[in-house]
Amino acid sequence: MRNSLALLLTLFIFASSKAAPGEAAVRDSLTDIAPKQATLAPVTRIAHKAINECSGLAFTGGAYWTHNDSGAEAVVYRSITPDFTNAQAFEVNGADAEDWEELAVLEGDLLVCDTGDNHRAREKVSLYRVRYEPNTRTLLRAATYHITYPDGAHDCEGVCVIDGKVHLFVKNRGEKTTGVFRCDTLDMAKVNTPVLAGELELEKGEQITAADISGDTVVLLTYTHLYQYKKDKLSGAPLKRTRLGARQCEALCFAGTELYFANEQRDVYRIENFLQRDYESTLPVLGKATLNVFKDAAEVDGSGENWANFRTEVTLDCRMEDEHLRWVIAGDCLMLHARLRYEGEFQSTRENDLGSGLLLCFGKERRLKSNDEDVLLLLGDNGQTGLECWRLDNSGKEIKLKPLAGCKFKGTVKNRVMEFEAALPLKSLLGGEVPEAFLFNAFGLSMHTRDEVLFSGLDFFALFRPYLWGDVTVKK
Repeated sequence: MRNSLALLLTLFIFASSKAAPGEAAVRDSLTDIAPKQATLAPVTRIAHKAINECSGLAFTGGAYWTHNDSGAEAVVYRSITPDFTNAQAFEVNGADAEDWEELAVLEGDLLVCDTGDNHRAREKVSLYRVRYEPNTRTLLRAATYHITYPDGAHDCEGVCVIDGKVHLFVKNRGEKTTGVFRCDTLDMAKVNTPVLAGELELEKGEQITAADISGDTVVLLTYTHLYQYKKDKLSGAPLKRTRLGARQCEALCFAGTELYFANEQRDVYRIENFLQRDYESTLPVLGKATLNVFKDAAEVDGSGENWANFRTEVTLDCRMEDEHLRWVIAGDCLMLHARLRYEGEFQSTRENDLGSGLLLCFGKERRLKSNDEDVLLLLGDNGQTGLECWRLDNSGKEIKLKPLAGCKFKGTVKNRVMEFEAALPLKSLLGGEVPEAFLFNAFGLSMHTRDEVLFSGLDFFALFRPYLWGDVTVKK
């Protein structure tokens, strides 16, 4: 675990309110840092080895339930604690597991939602209604409901039961709107056709990955937000929105008044009395750095000694003892000196193959996704002439690379170490003018066997999310 998160977790206090039934008191994921802002950290991790891609979460009958994402067996897991350490595994007999994406609760029974459809090609999707018998500790499949949408196929990862009726929240994959479909009845003897109950107005690119309800409030999870809607108005803009930074989150449920959500990397988060708290932002601890300005240009000799008296250090999480990234603005260039270790074989960068190296991100606005106003760079080896810098274009389905003109390098990749000095044109990074501050991120790519060095955020996911980048203060 990264040092900053480990430190943060030690500061958490145990929750003082009543815990969910069957559960001991656990910590809260939030630590207030400003009005309507808090840092976010997991309270535990899913421990059961078989649960490797949590994609659904429910709480019923005093226990937590989950399952894996597509490609897994037709198995659900039951646990009295949210870490699923001693979880019981139950096969859902007679069920297919084409793309299980969600769990919901219907009249005390569990609905296993085989509703995923990434390519929007399935003629019908299915809900498996299962019933846990506590006396015999067995799970029975009570019903199977098949569903066909009235307007063609949709991918759906968010399902919850509102006033006894199943609601399916579309994961927008190119549709004009994010639709909400309602099943007024469920019949095993026929294919059920839901009605369109609402159209949500979410930020562009948002995709719903889970849903649940507490009282009259529906909470929707995306990769970047928690959204709140009243159950009788599942259309238009959300009542509240909370920005989120928790990796690839695809599972959510209420347990009493506590909101739990989990990501596919096994982290579990808990927010006590979520609906009574008002947050606009709940993010991990973000990076901070300073950058000095040296008016005169500096020669690139590979050591960085020409500007050693003016350099500052960029703090990197997960770095090894002798790894570093140092920088300064000298003349019209950003000067870098880096020493990074690589394990295994160093991969050269060729055409659209990223290979190994150091990724750098420069931006000015905390938007949800990077665009062409942000500058994303890869510093690596081209396998022919040596060290080089490329600009990344991730506007399409595949990342494209274009060499960045005007860069100067001197360094080597050998003996499990990539060490270099670089001069990058300031105009290409920050528009030529020296700003007072900017957003920045750095990430090692295919260098370490385990955790890569990282400046801000939690993992590679943060590289294309400027709202997770760190703050740099320029000292002129």
